[in-house]
Amino acid sequence: MSDPRSDNASGRPDRPEDDAAPQPEGISGDSGLLQFAFNLVMLAGFGYLFWEAMALPESRWEPLGAGTFPRVLLGALMLLNVIMLIQSAPQARAELGHGPRQLFGVAWRTMLEFRTVFTVLGAFGVFLILIRPLGFVIAAFLFAFGVQLLLGPRTWRNLVISAIIAAVATVGLQVFFAEALNVFLPRGPFS
Repeated sequence: MSDPRSDNASGRPDRPEDDAAPQPEGISGDSGLLQFAFNLVMLAGFGYLFWEAMALPESRWEPLGAGTFPRVLLGALMLLNVIMLIQSAPQARAELGHGPRQLFGVAWRTMLEFRTVFTVLGAFGVFLILIRPLGFVIAAFLFAFGVQLLLGPRTWRNLVISAIIAAVATVGLQVFFAEALNVFLPRGPFS
């Protein structure tokens, strides 16, 4: 039977003050401590990229310069991360009162719950590492093909379709950047 204070079908209270604070045994996506840690890592990463964007050369022809757009975008992302840090801080502070064993359980459940996301992020990291030695075309093909195999069914038909999509997308991006934008992506050993 649903809660009499609730008007929705799920029985969950509509008023935030009626909602109990999530415990580490609860849904891992509700963990304020994990949200706080994730936003802190993202803030540090965006801060580093913002610092690197400061080193982009100024343009003689553009009044704003090459680094303006990345700095504005990264500044907005950093601001959003700070807001999310402030919002998740009270819940994170409350969760710190639980023992390390319970916090490890929350972290482990989160890893299992979001394993596909973490796998794709890991594959993207490998793609970034492989761009210099293999070149964009080979590294992007391996990334696109691998992610499609990870997310789709593993059949011979899907294998062929994934290879075609990865090849067309990779070569299409290479041609678009080279011909339309005059930006040459890293070349591999076979170029």
